[in-house]
Amino acid sequence: MEVSDDVRFPRSRRVRRAAAWTVTAAVLAGALFWVSGGYDSWRDDRALDSACDGDLAAGAVRELFDGVSLTSSAHWGDRRHCTVGASDDDTDAGLVLWARDTEGLGELADVGGFDAPLGHGWTGSFRFDPDGEDPDEARATLLLSCGKGSGNGRVITADADLGRGGFDDPVARERLVAVLTETATAYTRRTGCAAPVGERVRNVGVTTTLRDHKPVADATGSCAGLLDGGTAARWGVRTVREIPTAPAPVEDCALGGLRGTFLYGFTARYGPAAAWEQTRLDHRRDAEARTGADAPNARYVLTARCPGVGGTALFQVGALHDVDAPELAAPAVDHEELRAALRRFAERSAKNHSCEEPRAV
Repeated sequence: MEVSDDVRFPRSRRVRRAAAWTVTAAVLAGALFWVSGGYDSWRDDRALDSACDGDLAAGAVRELFDGVSLTSSAHWGDRRHCTVGASDDDTDAGLVLWARDTEGLGELADVGGFDAPLGHGWTGSFRFDPDGEDPDEARATLLLSCGKGSGNGRVITADADLGRGGFDDPVARERLVAVLTETATAYTRRTGCAAPVGERVRNVGVTTTLRDHKPVADATGSCAGLLDGGTAARWGVRTVREIPTAPAPVEDCALGGLRGTFLYGFTARYGPAAAWEQTRLDHRRDAEARTGADAPNARYVLTARCPGVGGTALFQVGALHDVDAPELAAPAVDHEELRAALRRFAERSAKNHSCEEPRAV
């Protein structure tokens, strides 16, 4: 049967009317998306994929700041830093990444507690004080060797503020380290630094604080094997504070009394941390750098030449001082035994960093 025009045209008008409403609804939805800030959020999220000259580990950043709308720097700045921040002014969530050569980084040695090594094939550390006032803030650091020439390398750091939640959550610590290691890998490759790459870091530790002491016989990390039982008894050492033996920019061991009271501290510093401490020693030029004759304050120093970013490592031991007369307060200890303990500490640490044998200054 033939259909007349009178039947077809009304249906055609209905189709056109529906299409017009669809277009209008799409335009209104787009306008609402734009006005409500949805477009800005979408644009900022897309920008993460090319942030920091394309080096930023955007996926890891999104996981770290789950649900937070973020803005970011397109490039590394003049001081070679790149930032990620929350779009919402009501939160302090953000991240600052630094990529620098090995000089001028004294803050690596400015430690309130002993930072946890990263391990897993990386020379790095994680700084988060579980007893501190800012549980949502943390720093992760990597030393990356660009070649075997001593001092040839990069230092990459990531300072983060979660804005909500805290780094007492092991998942948050793992995610921040993932941001750092993935971004550092991309940065070094793009800039021609043939730095070795480690594995994914899991079970990230926290900063060792004063309360974390344990019996000297239980030492398994940086304090293990420094003293035998008889020497520990003569020195009055009953407890230790230590970190695992994985390579880190700064490695520490504290020998303490019955309730963790500090008695003797051993420290190994590499790269910029060592250079900063050496500058302090050079400025003082006092008995602290003695290695031969007995030092009145029982402070001794060894050094070792290391490949790549390690540069010239610095190993020190120091004793508890009398705050009223620190220059005269000598501990009741055999100085030869103290120097021998420092050598054991230094040799083990230097071996982990593939350094030459430690020597006296």
